[in-house]
Formats: sequence, structure tokens, C-alpha cells
Amino acid sequence: MNLFKKRAFSNIVIAIFLVIITMVNFSHHKYKSKEGVIDWDIKSYYAYLPATFIYHDLSLGFLDHNEHDMGKWIWPVSTPTGKRAILTTMGLSFLYAPFFLVGHIAALLLPQYEATGYSLPYHITLQFSVLVYFLISLIVLRKILSRYFEDKVVALTLFTIGAGTNLFYYLTYSAPMTHGYNFFLIVLFIYFLEKWHNRINWKYTICLGLVSGLVTLIRPTNILVLLLIPLWHISTWNEFKDQVIRLLKYWPYIGLMAGVFILVWVPQFVYWKYVSDKFFYFSYGERGDQFYWENPQIWKILFSYEKGWFVYTPLMFVVFFGFKSLKKLKINLSLPIIIYLTIMIYVLASWWCWWYGGSFGQRSFVDFYGLMAIPLGAVIHTSLQRKYLKYVFPLFLFVLIAFNQFNIQQFNRMAISYWWMNKEGYWENFLKLHPTCKYWNVAMHPDYDKARLGIYEAVAPFNRAQVVTDEMLVDRIVNDNKNNSVLLDSLQVYTPDIIEPDSVLLNNYARLVVTNELAESYFKEIKIDYYYNQINNCEDWKRQVDKKAQKRELSYEKMAKMEAERIYKNYSQKYDQR
Repeated sequence: MNLFKKRAFSNIVIAIFLVIITMVNFSHHKYKSKEGVIDWDIKSYYAYLPATFIYHDLSLGFLDHNEHDMGKWIWPVSTPTGKRAILTTMGLSFLYAPFFLVGHIAALLLPQYEATGYSLPYHITLQFSVLVYFLISLIVLRKILSRYFEDKVVALTLFTIGAGTNLFYYLTYSAPMTHGYNFFLIVLFIYFLEKWHNRINWKYTICLGLVSGLVTLIRPTNILVLLLIPLWHISTWNEFKDQVIRLLKYWPYIGLMAGVFILVWVPQFVYWKYVSDKFFYFSYGERGDQFYWENPQIWKILFSYEKGWFVYTPLMFVVFFGFKSLKKLKINLSLPIIIYLTIMIYVLASWWCWWYGGSFGQRSFVDFYGLMAIPLGAVIHTSLQRKYLKYVFPLFLFVLIAFNQFNIQQFNRMAISYWWMNKEGYWENFLKLHPTCKYWNVAMHPDYDKARLGIYEAVAPFNRAQVVTDEMLVDRIVNDNKNNSVLLDSLQVYTPDIIEPDSVLLNNYARLVVTNELAESYFKEIKIDYYYNQINNCEDWKRQVDKKAQKRELSYEKMAKMEAERIYKNYSQKYDQR
């Protein structure tokens, strides 16, 4: 009872998350949708389980006999040996497995569902699996933070990390993605690392090897957590050297940790050998994916409107003030976290797809939010000691939490792009729950083909840009020149022996212009007219243009035409892109 009272605030926070996440998961009903929760990358992370336990065929040969039903659930790559391979590593399947088993038993017992691995029971259990791991994460993270801070600080830190960042999105609307599970594993890693440094023994050594192996098997870049082992609680170069010397004396434990780490990877090595004839196989390379170490997009991954970490998770600005607070509190964790963070940002920014596909915010950063909770706790602790800040700072945090939750709802309604944003699109939809019609005309998408070559350019989304067909160009040329007597006379000169109506000559001329790719000016006119009509049909956009016209002392028509030309110049599909 005394322990419960001592942790009353943090217990309330854990209970709040249990209730809220459960309610959100039941409210959005994604598991009942056509694709369910097994979509995009999750198809690959999950595929190992039905392939192994239901179809008993990791070569995915069962797809040959059931392509119509199963093809949408599994997206394999072809290896150099001609075999199919699951794109991702199998680590997440280990964490899915208990919930897959529950879903499979439910499907076997309930006659209305098929035990295929993809019917409704599997989607429901998978949707809620991350909630279980997250609740465990909170309990473990509370233990870590309680070493340094009182319970009210711990509670506010837990609530802020869970509700004020894009982690919340990956606990609810995109729950089975890797990030909530990696958050859990890295929190466990920190917990065992603390224990191990205080008392190096076989138990904590095995736990560290197991957890680090598994978190790396889910996302190989997470191997960088191993950097924290020699860096933990050091603040100077001399302390680092002393720590390395100390750890080398425990080489049998280090060897055991490495052995356990490798043991976790053995099933993956065996699988890769089976499908590719290699123990190490980079499956993403089959799609042309790679790192560009000489061209890291560090500024963009942190600050850009496209998918900048600080833009879409501004709470993390606050965390950086916590490094100074850690120093004041004599908690020697600033340097280890900063070194780890610096290297991790460089690695993540070097990946060809630095925005990490369709996602809310920088999803690749969610994994290490448990580590960031420590400096966040420090800045909260320091602020609560100040006379005025102890009232103002919690309110400021709740504003950031509310902003994050609003952004999530914007994302769900496409007011924040699934792929990436741009400056004008961001501010056009700022604090608007739904996208405006103007937004759809200024939104841009990444050019994926060029990005795979390390070239980062934005293009107009094909489904938004008005498609200008050859027939539209022909009609435009004919319409623009039907009263052009000079052109019509010249066309008659070229056909002196054949008397053709002007309409036929002009139509033939227009087709010749289009065929020879000489219709760029007409293409531009069509597009500008399209945007001009868009402005006139959008009341909000129309009001914006009218205000600009009054400010510049121009007519509305003139200003609207200028706005349409600006949109064409900056955001439209161009003639050579059609």
C-alpha cells in the first residue's frame, strides 16, 4: 500500500494510457477495414508467422496456388537464386507471436472465421499487442526514472512522452508498426544496462545480449544501442577510457553478451541462407534501397517542412534543454545520450528515404524516446523547482501535447500529408482539421525514383494534377487559332493542290504540333486556366486572393491570374513531366 501511494501519480498515468489507447483502438476500427492492420511494412514483419505455423512454407511457395487471396498480404522480393524472400527481418514476429497464437486459437474456435492468419481475430490481437508492450514499457521506464526523480516528475514525464509525441500514433492508429515495440525493447535495454553497470553478473549479461539482439533483429540500425554500454554514465574522455579498461576485465561477460546477441540472429541467418544461399543478405538491395553516407539529409530530417522531427514533434526541442539540467543534477547521462543521438541521426539521415515513407512525423526516431525521457524528466524536475515555472511549464507541456494530438487528427484527415509536406501546404492547413482546396493544389510528393539515386526532388502528385491529354492540347490549339487568318492562309499555301476546310487544316496542324512536342505554351495555358478555376471555386482561397488584390491595388481577376501562374510555376506538373 505504501508503495502504491508512493507511486500514485505514475500509476494514474499508466491507467490513463490503458483506458485511452483501448478506447482509441476500438473507436477507429481499423482492424475491421478492408486491409485491416496488416498493411504496408507490417505485411513483411508479420509474414513469417503464417508462413511458418499455418502454411509451413518459408519459401512462400503457397503463393503459387493462392495468389488471388494471399498476394495482397505478402509482398516478397526475388533473390539472386530465384527464390522468394520476405523483405524485412523476422525480429518483430517474435513479439507478435503470443498474440498471433491467441488470434489463431480464436479463429479455430469461432466457425465464422478462417484460420488463415489474416482473418479478423488476427487483426484484433495484433492491434492490441503493442498496448501490452507499452504498458510494460511504462512500468520499466518508471523504475529507471525513479532513480533520479520524484513520482510526480516521473508521472508527468511518462504522460508527456506517451501523449506528446508521435509515439501515440504508433500505439493506436498504426499500432503494429515496429516503433512501439522498439520503444519497449530500448527501455528494457536501458533498465538492464543500469543494473549491469551497478552489478555485472551473468543474468544481466544474458538479458542485455537478448534484448540488444532482438531490437537489432527488428531494425538493424538499432545496433547502435550497443554504443551506450561503454558510454553509460561517463562525462569525460578520461572516464570513458577508465570505463573501457574496467569492462575489458569482464571480457567473459562481454563474450557471453555477444554470443547471446548472435544466437538471437541465428534463425535469420539460416533463413537468409535458405532463400539466397548467403548468411548475410540485404533484401532491401533488391529494390535499389541504400544508404548515402556522403549525402546525409540532416537538416531536412530535423527541421524541414517535409518531415522534420522538430516540426512535427516540437516537444523534442524541450528535451534538449534537459541535457543542461542533467548536468546540474549531476546525472552523468548527457554525453552518452548526445553521442548516441548524433550518430543515430547521421545514420537515419543517410538512408535514401530519409522521410521513411508514409508516416506521421519522423517515425524512425520513436524507437529511442525512452532514452529521451531521461533529459525530459530532468528539465521537468528543474522547472518544477522554480517559483513561476512550476505553474507555467506544465501548462506549456499540455499545449504541446494538445498540439501533437491535433496534428495526429490532421494526419488522419490528410491535412498533414502521408508522404511529406512543403512550406506553403503546411501553413495553408495549419490548425485546420481538414485540408483546404488550395492545399491540394500546392501539395507536393517526393520523387521516389530519383530519391533511390540520392537526388531529392518534389513532384506534383499524379492523382491531384489535372492530366492534360493530347486531345486537350489539340482542342486548345484549334480554339486559340480558329480566327488566326495568317496561320490559316499559310496552311492553305502548303496544300495548294488540295482544297481542305480551314477546320481540317487547323486540326491537322494542331496534331502535328502535339506530335512534335511543340505544345508547351498551350499546355501552360490549360494548366493556368485550371488553377484559375480552382481559385474561383474555393471560397477560402478566393478570399485570400481578394485580400492580396486589395493590398496591391489590383483587380481580383488580375490577382487570381497571377496566383494561378504562381501555382503553375511552383507546384504544377510541367510539360516534360506529362
